[in-house]
Amino acid sequence: MRMRIGKSSSPDGEVAVREASAEALRGADAPTFALVFCTDQYDANDLASALRRELGGVPWAGCCAAGVFAGTELLLQGMVVALVCGVDLQVGTGMGGPVS
Repeated sequence: MRMRIGKSSSPDGEVAVREASAEALRGADAPTFALVFCTDQYDANDLASALRRELGGVPWAGCCAAGVFAGTELLLQGMVVALVCGVDLQVGTGMGGPVS
């Protein structure tokens, strides 16, 4: 199992997704699951749509906060995509209720 990290500090959500996803996917073998962390300045619906496009069939989950870390760097505006890769790795995603 390996983890590849991509980050972006672009204020434009579409650009941030494109940059962070491309960096994480670059050279990735058997991408299995992505964890996405972003700051709260982005529109969540637009970000989710862009992530679905950029990550293709890779399942993902994420959250937003006032800041995100990329290694030792704190991004007060930006996003991080952590891509988990592994041929023998299986991940299931779902949602528990009740959800409003």
